Amino acid sequence: MMIVGQSGSGRSTFINTLCGQQVVDTSTTILLPTDTSTEIDLQLREETVELEDDEGVKIQLNIIDTPGFGDSLDNSPSFEIISDYIRHQYDEILLEESRVRRNPRFKDGRVHCCLYLINPTGHGLKEIDVEFIRQLGSLVNIIPVISKSDSLTRDELKLNKKLIMEDIDRWNLPIYNFPFDEDEISDEDYETNMYLRTLLPFAIIGSNEVYEMGGDVGTIRGRKYPWGILDVEDSSISDFVILRNALLISHLHDLKNYTHEILYERYRTEALSGESVAAESIRPNLTKLNGSSSSSTTTRRNTNPFKQSNNINNDVLNPASDMHGQSTGENNETYMTREEQIRLEEERLKAFEERVQQELLLKRQELLQREKELREIEARLEKEAKIKQEE
Repeated sequence: MMIVGQSGSGRSTFINTLCGQQVVDTSTTILLPTDTSTEIDLQLREETVELEDDEGVKIQLNIIDTPGFGDSLDNSPSFEIISDYIRHQYDEILLEESRVRRNPRFKDGRVHCCLYLINPTGHGLKEIDVEFIRQLGSLVNIIPVISKSDSLTRDELKLNKKLIMEDIDRWNLPIYNFPFDEDEISDEDYETNMYLRTLLPFAIIGSNEVYEMGGDVGTIRGRKYPWGILDVEDSSISDFVILRNALLISHLHDLKNYTHEILYERYRTEALSGESVAAESIRPNLTKLNGSSSSSTTTRRNTNPFKQSNNINNDVLNPASDMHGQSTGENNETYMTREEQIRLEEERLKAFEERVQQELLLKRQELLQREKELREIEARLEKEAKIKQEE
């Protein structure tokens, strides 16, 4: 699970609240730029936590925190770092699948869920929010979350949710909206998924403090105010418990299956074919966001520079555009398209081969190092045995 949010969005507090323990030190998460720079480098910080429910079921949760996200003037490098990390995990799976003998201890490092924290502004999505979901939504299951929702009144929160979902629909942003197959889903699961859809984006409240309330209430995790203590697990004011149950219980396997069967298979198809299905599907939204004209979009889609020139020459030389001319132009376009695909495939295979060779080299170095360590241990044991014999 990856947690993405700007500094001050309550990202670290939410991680501690979700795990029910101190996982991230909130006092060390604030990053400041140097005197000579206004840019803050994004950091990917991984934490592994073992959670156990009341019934004794244990879950190992791998959390990727993202301190430094959204704190620079230009945040495009942050998008690239996160995207490269997710793609790298897919490449590791793709590489493992191509082996003749697979590693039985291989660990799946894919990100199955990305919680994107949205600041409670009372308005819709900001440009950085739209751009992040647009770029990463085709690679990972993104669930939008309104953090620190206790800073809004109930009416403001309801309006904020409505405006955010309207922006998501307007830009056709790919989020995880709890998809299901209507032919295979049960009535109970259908109602659950539809209910979770109505809560998007989830409104959460986090806290690092635990209070003893006494009586039947006992201990709660909450936030203290002059008028009293707010329980972050109170479902009437926060969606935290519902979100936690969806992530760790009801939709744990659904998130993993969707990542493997849909997102990874799409990435695998694109990687092996050299195509970019995801890019084409979201390009119209990019045109709307950037205010580009439809003509510029068409020009970018035409990746073969020879296509337009051939069409222009055919029109000039043969205004009648007879059947023979059309057939020749189509053959030329088909040939150039296939040649481009072959070139991309050769480049991908070359990069794949270099990666395999590099990994073999690293394995060979590890074996040599282990052999050296074994020889040192044998020499030490022989020396100790000789000393005992002399004694």
